[in-house]
Amino acid sequence: MEMLKQVRWLNKHRLDIAVRTLLGVGAGYVLSALMTASLSLALPMARAEAVMTATMLAFLAYVALIIWAYAANSVWRLAGVWAILAVALWLAMAWGERA
Repeated sequence: MEMLKQVRWLNKHRLDIAVRTLLGVGAGYVLSALMTASLSLALPMARAEAVMTATMLAFLAYVALIIWAYAANSVWRLAGVWAILAVALWLAMAWGERA
């Protein structure tokens, strides 16, 4: 019986890593895309320069978000903070389009 518990391929640790990977890659991409869109509208420079600057900053943010996904203590707290951040960035983008 002990051998069967060790053979199971889906345990809590592997599931935690899978969720963190999905959050880091998927939600990190969405957050960096929202950051690019909102920053490109908010930066006070020519449109092309603002888009390029926002895109370069989004690459850095994407890497930081992936690292944060693995460094966080709680996956649920991470998902909650990222959901709030996504709503805030979406609102900033929507407000920037109207201005």
